[in-house]
Amino acid sequence: MKTETNIEVSGILPCRNEEQSLGDCILKIQEIFKKHNISGEIIVSDSSTDNSPEIAKKFNIKLVKHDKEGYGNAYLEGFKVASGKYLFCADPDGTYDFEEIPRFLKYLRNNYDFVIGDRLTGNIEKGAMPWSHRYIGNPLLSLILRVFFNTKIHDAHCGMRSLKKEVLDKLNLQTTGMEFASEMIVKALRNKIKIKELPINYHQRRGDSKLKSLTDGWRHLRFMLMYAPNYLFVVPGILFFVIGLALLILLRHNVVYGAFLIILGYQIISLGVISRVYMKSIGLIKSDRMIDFLARRLKFESGIILALLFLVAGLVIKIQPVFDFLGHLLRMPGHSIIILAMSVAIVGIQTGFTAFLISILLIEKK
Repeated sequence: MKTETNIEVSGILPCRNEEQSLGDCILKIQEIFKKHNISGEIIVSDSSTDNSPEIAKKFNIKLVKHDKEGYGNAYLEGFKVASGKYLFCADPDGTYDFEEIPRFLKYLRNNYDFVIGDRLTGNIEKGAMPWSHRYIGNPLLSLILRVFFNTKIHDAHCGMRSLKKEVLDKLNLQTTGMEFASEMIVKALRNKIKIKELPINYHQRRGDSKLKSLTDGWRHLRFMLMYAPNYLFVVPGILFFVIGLALLILLRHNVVYGAFLIILGYQIISLGVISRVYMKSIGLIKSDRMIDFLARRLKFESGIILALLFLVAGLVIKIQPVFDFLGHLLRMPGHSIIILAMSVAIVGIQTGFTAFLISILLIEKK
């Protein structure tokens, strides 16, 4: 009997109603462990309503019966009881080939911290992956991941992956659903974890699929946007602001559209900054150069002073001599000058409240 101190690999199987394939997957992993002289344990993290837990009990494995739905929950519960130096993760539905375990281990033993499979450059068995997943969903979401986080990973949602147990504390994984797969990669990239991607084969599953294409796809996209707020807020905000400024210059007799876009753009940029400050304040991200700069340089008082300057500028524009001068200089009718003045004042008010909220989020905590 292996003691927990000499276990090298913990094979974790997230299980929800996999009675058709679970037993064969466990037998295959045990065979691989024996064949390659790997000191390993198998953990079935279960939330099934079928006979999967009864099947698991027939083998010398750890069964974690938590009954929490969600892909992330299954792994989080499995990680709690894992004793191995390395964690090997794969779905027990017949889609993955456990012969890959020694190949994954080879890279973990040679200074890689995280190894992930790549189905898209491997061999995908006919009917194993719907065409919408193979040619649209997975490639598109993986492309977004590469753009947002400057990585070369091709198959961000492959369920076969392995990592060193010591890396878990750095990742601080929290999500409970399918977005867990994205969270693991995003946090590994942010923590500069050394990653290796390996082409693998992918087979037809046994039993019914649990995937919900649109819902699960949105979960992945939402998570990536949350960790890349520049693409959700700052870039669109700057685009609106620049377009608004251009329209303000071009449509001198009707500046409503330009003013609207400038205010909208400025507000979206503010939301982007606030979202990054919030993520830093609750520990979702450890460092952010922009936020660190704001924490050092932008005090509540300086934000209020800037807001007052904008507000005063908006009021000054309405003073008759200034009003007439700007009308002549910018060749704008009176109503356009008024809209311009109100826009400047609104930006000032927005700046004040944004500075106040940021100062609250940046309060130092023990």
